[in-house]
Amino acid sequence: MEREIKPSDKHERKQEEGRFLKEETKVIPVVEEVLKVDKKLVETGRIHIRKEINKEEKQIEIPLINESYEVEKVKVKNQIFDQPPSIRHEGNVIVIPVIKEVAEIKIRYEVTEEIYLKKNKTITPHTEQVTLKKEKVIIERETTEK
Repeated sequence: MEREIKPSDKHERKQEEGRFLKEETKVIPVVEEVLKVDKKLVETGRIHIRKEINKEEKQIEIPLINESYEVEKVKVKNQIFDQPPSIRHEGNVIVIPVIKEVAEIKIRYEVTEEIYLKKNKTITPHTEQVTLKKEKVIIERETTEK
């Protein structure tokens, strides 16, 4: 904060030989104060942020599932239907009827054989080596001295 004093213009009258002017008047200076306010940024400290990445080796168990089918043809006799039979399930076996048309006055369906699909499931344990990343943040405060 600064203070500035400005003298009045009337104060600047000349005096002759150390005497006052002819009217014998005294000049009293008038003073005016002016206030000037400034602001400035002052650094009070700094922060450093850094990030570390840690790697961790881990073994994980992954079950691998393999499905396969055994195909077996089974002969069938004397099974005649008015509509084609649909695929059916008997436990873990899928039965797919194989048909042929038989000529009669009307068409009917005779099952000549069936295909049985047996589902076999095996689970094989499998170990996989994977790398997992984990971040860690470190904050450090640095102060400046005044």
